[in-house]
Amino acid sequence: MSARPWIVMPHGPIEKLDDNLWAVEGQVPTPGGIRRRMCIVRRGDDSLLFFHAMPLGDEAMAEIAAWGPPGALVLGHDQHAIDAEPFAARLGLPIFGPGPNLDKLRARGLSLAGSLADLPTDPAVRFEEAEGTRTGDAIGVVTSGERVSLLFADCIQNSPPDTVALPLRWLGFAGGPKVAPVFRLLFARDRSALGEHLSRLAALPGLSRLVPFHGSLVDAGAGDALRAAANG
Repeated sequence: MSARPWIVMPHGPIEKLDDNLWAVEGQVPTPGGIRRRMCIVRRGDDSLLFFHAMPLGDEAMAEIAAWGPPGALVLGHDQHAIDAEPFAARLGLPIFGPGPNLDKLRARGLSLAGSLADLPTDPAVRFEEAEGTRTGDAIGVVTSGERVSLLFADCIQNSPPDTVALPLRWLGFAGGPKVAPVFRLLFARDRSALGEHLSRLAALPGLSRLVPFHGSLVDAGAGDALRAAANG
């Protein structure tokens, strides 16, 4: 499979969410109007971990370079890997992904450093595989002082209706925060296990923010919002 070249899609400015967490939202390179978000975490050793891969303009890439040396790229699953190869190559990043999804990631021609379990332990960020999912949908847990942010791939979405094309709204991709019906149908093999995992995350001390790959941030009532999505 030939690699997609470095292609910069329209994107917004980089947003500082916390002292060690930044995010940038941009356009998905497929029809439908859905947007995507890449997160950047400064680890305890000052290196940068990227969750998802999204090529950015030169000014934004220079801004990132000033924050610290590139350390690792974590992919949520293979459906979010379209820009992984050029992004990792440009920054010299080892790539990690969920264990249940490694074969599909390799089928895309990616050279992987390992699974989420192979990521070096770090006080600022850890990753879990969403239980009850076919892909092991990666979830990042970022600690910023006393605050905790949860970074999601697809199991939690929060897309405003006016940002999603009508056919995708019919399929239930709009609104939230929620587990989208299509995700439950295609990617959840055990809905109860997924709901229980999300409920445990909702009870994390200091939980202050949900950061979905698709859709708006949730920075008020994060625990209640996640608990409602888990039980929805």
